[in-house]
Amino acid sequence: MLKRAGRMSYQPGSWDLPGGHLALGEDFEDCLLREVKEETGLEIAIEHLLGVNKTPSEPYLQAFYACRSLVYRKVTLRPDEHAESRWVTLEEMAALELIPYLKTILNRGLLDYVAKGAA
Repeated sequence: MLKRAGRMSYQPGSWDLPGGHLALGEDFEDCLLREVKEETGLEIAIEHLLGVNKTPSEPYLQAFYACRSLVYRKVTLRPDEHAESRWVTLEEMAALELIPYLKTILNRGLLDYVAKGAA
C-alpha cells in the first residue's frame, strides 16, 4: 500500500495501490510492471488478473492483478507522489483511510486471492 503525498491534488493522505495510466500503445501488464517499478522500485511478476472495475462517475477502467515480488528489497518511494508504504493484509487494508475506489473494490471482494499451494 502507498500513502499519497500531502501535496497530491486528488485524495492526499489516502492509501492506494501502485498503478497508473496506460501510455500510448501500452497493454495493462506492461503498464503495471512499469508503474510498480516507478512508484516502489520493486520488480514484480504478474500471477493473473483478479478482475476489472469501472466506477460509473469516473472515466477510468481499472484492472487488478495478483503479483509477487521477484526480489526482496526496500520500497523506494517518489516523495512527490507517496509519503509512506506498508505491506498489509486485507483486514489491515480495510482499517486504512483508502482512496474511494479502493474501498469499493475491497468490499466487493475483488482483491480476495489465495496463492497457489496456500490454504
